[in-house]
Amino acid sequence: MDKSLLGKCGFYCGVCPTYIRGSCTGCVDEHAEGDCFTRDCVLEKGLDACTLCSGFPCAAIIERQHCTVLDKDWLRWKKSERG
Repeated sequence: MDKSLLGKCGFYCGVCPTYIRGSCTGCVDEHAEGDCFTRDCVLEKGLDACTLCSGFPCAAIIERQHCTVLDKDWLRWKKSERG
């Protein structure tokens, strides 16, 4: 797996049809500040991906729409497991 193709939300851009067709350069280059909550948050914290945050999963990615491709039920389970 090419680590540079890991989207900030956890999606692997290397399997995205839009990226494969050459219509997207990946989340960091393709989007500007304010386009994507997760991208902005991860870059602000200096992380490679949302899942690497000590607060993962936070209420924002569970409650906000379209900020991660990760399953909301799985995120809730991970949050309850964390305590």
